[in-house]
Amino acid sequence: MSLRLPEPLLLLGPLEQAAKAVGRLAQATTGSPVLAAWLHRSRVEAVAEIADSQGRRVDPNRLRTLLAQVPTRALRDWGATMLALDLMRQMLSDPGPSAFAPTGMDGALARMEEAHARAGSAALIACGLGFFAHLEAGGDRSGACLAVSRFLTAQGMTPLPLPCLNGVAAIRRAEPGGNWLVAFLDGIARQAEEGEDSLVALLHRWRGWRRRVGDRRSDARIRRAVDAVAAEGVIGPARLAARLRCATSAATDLLEELQRLEIAVEITRRRTHRVFVAEDSAAMLGEVAPRSATGIAGGPVPRTAPTAPAELDRWVEPAEGVEDALANLERILKRQDPLLARYGRSAGASGEG
Repeated sequence: MSLRLPEPLLLLGPLEQAAKAVGRLAQATTGSPVLAAWLHRSRVEAVAEIADSQGRRVDPNRLRTLLAQVPTRALRDWGATMLALDLMRQMLSDPGPSAFAPTGMDGALARMEEAHARAGSAALIACGLGFFAHLEAGGDRSGACLAVSRFLTAQGMTPLPLPCLNGVAAIRRAEPGGNWLVAFLDGIARQAEEGEDSLVALLHRWRGWRRRVGDRRSDARIRRAVDAVAAEGVIGPARLAARLRCATSAATDLLEELQRLEIAVEITRRRTHRVFVAEDSAAMLGEVAPRSATGIAGGPVPRTAPTAPAELDRWVEPAEGVEDALANLERILKRQDPLLARYGRSAGASGEG
C-alpha cells in the first residue's frame, strides 16, 4: 500500500461518496430516540473490529454480556477481552493526558490535524493522510482507528464521535501497490452506510417493540424495560433492577413479560443468574430456553397493539451518559483485578499484550 496521491479527479468520486454517506449518518443520528442504545451497540462492534485488526479475536456478544454485568465463564483469550475493554475505555474517555490516557489516539489525532493544516484539504482526505502517517511512524492501529471519529467530530462532520467510523474497513480494503486514500474513503463510506442502516433498523425494531407493549402510561416500568433491553442487548434481572430502581423480583417479572411479548428471549436454563437478550440478538447468542409457562398459557402474542402509544418516539429510560458509562466500565475492570493478577498483569495494563 502506497501513499502516492492520484490525480485529483480520481479522488472526487470516492470523496463525494464518503462525504455523502457520513453526512447522511450524521443527519440520521440527530434527534434519534434510539441514539444512546445505538451508540452502545456500535461501540461494542467497533472495539471488536479494532481488536481484530490487531490480530486479537473478540466475540462482541461475549463483550456485551460482560458489560451488562452478567456472570460468564472465564474466556481462554482473556487478553483479547481486556484489550477490547481498554479500547472501550479509551473511546469513552476525554482526549488528553489523564490516568488512562490512550497511547496512540492523541498522536494519531495530532497527525490528522497537521495534515489538515498543511494540505488544507478536505477533512476526510486529511484524516486518511494522518492515519497513514501515524502507521508509517510506527504508531499502533488502535490509536489511529480511535482517532478517526474524534477527528471528524472536531471538523464538524458529525455531531459527536460515531464509533462505526474508525477506518478498520480501510485497513481491510488496502492492497499492496494500491492507493491508500481511495481505500480509506471507500472504507469510510461503507462504514457510514452500514452505521446508518443499523441505526434505522434499531429504530424500527424499537418502535415495533413499543407497539407490542401497547397503550400504557408513558412512565410505566415495562416501557422503561423495553428501552433498557434495546440499549443493553444482553441483560439480567439485577442489572435491570439497578436501572429501573426496583426490586429484583419486579425486574424478573418485567423480563418474563417481555419474553411473553417476544421482545426479549431468555438464553439460560436455570433458576438463578438468568440472562435475557433482545429478540434481535437471540439468534447470535445460541440456543434459547423454552418460553415460560405463563407465555405459553397466554396464547399467541399479537405483533401489534390496536392503538399505538401517543408518545411512541419518546425514549423513557434516561440515556446513560458517557461519564456514567465510563464509571461503570472502570468498576467492571476493577472486579477483574484478581483474574489479571493470575496472568501477571496489573489493573493499569492496556491489554494489548
